[in-house]
Amino acid sequence: MQVKLKLNGVEQAMRQLQDAGKKIDPVLRGALNTTATKTRADRYVSALKGTLKGVRVRSALKVKRANSRRMNSRIIPSSSGILLLNYQSWGYDPIDATRARLWVRGPNGRKVAAGFVNPSSVGKLPWNTRSKMGRGSNEAAWRARRLAMGPSAAYWFKQLTTSQTIRWVNAYLQQEFTKRMRKELSR
Repeated sequence: MQVKLKLNGVEQAMRQLQDAGKKIDPVLRGALNTTATKTRADRYVSALKGTLKGVRVRSALKVKRANSRRMNSRIIPSSSGILLLNYQSWGYDPIDATRARLWVRGPNGRKVAAGFVNPSSVGKLPWNTRSKMGRGSNEAAWRARRLAMGPSAAYWFKQLTTSQTIRWVNAYLQQEFTKRMRKELSR
C-alpha cells in the first residue's frame, strides 16, 4: 500500500534557499523523516496501544528514513503474523466441548485469529491448526511454532490508514516543512 503526499511551496522554497546560498535537500529530508516518525507514533502505535505492546508495534512498523540517495521516507509494516499471546486482549467462542474459535480485540473491534483453543483443558492455550515437527528441532521451538498467530501489523496498518490519517500526515508534513524552511532561512 502506497500513499502519495503533495507538498506545496517546494519550488518557491528552493528559489529562496538558492538565493541565500543554501540547499533544500536537508530541509526536505528532515521534514520527511520527522513526519514518518511522528506518524508512526501518533497514528499507529498509540492507536494499537490497547491491542499490542508498544515495543512490539514499533518493531513491526519499521521507518525507512530519507537519506542522500533516497528522497522519501516510508513506514513499512511487517506482514508476519503476531503470536496470539502478544496481544493484550484475546479470547474464544466455544464451538463444541473441545474446540473454540479464537479472536483478538483490535482498535476497530474483534478479529478472528487462525487457530483454536480447547475450552475443556486446564491451560487453555491458543493452538495453531497446523504444525509439523522437523528433524533436529527442539521441543521449545516446536511448541512455539504450534501456538496460534493473530493478525499481522500490516493488517492493522491497513485498517488504520484512512483518509483522515492521510490528511493528518499531509498537514503535519506541510507544517514541518514550513517550520524547517523558516529555521534554515534565519541561519
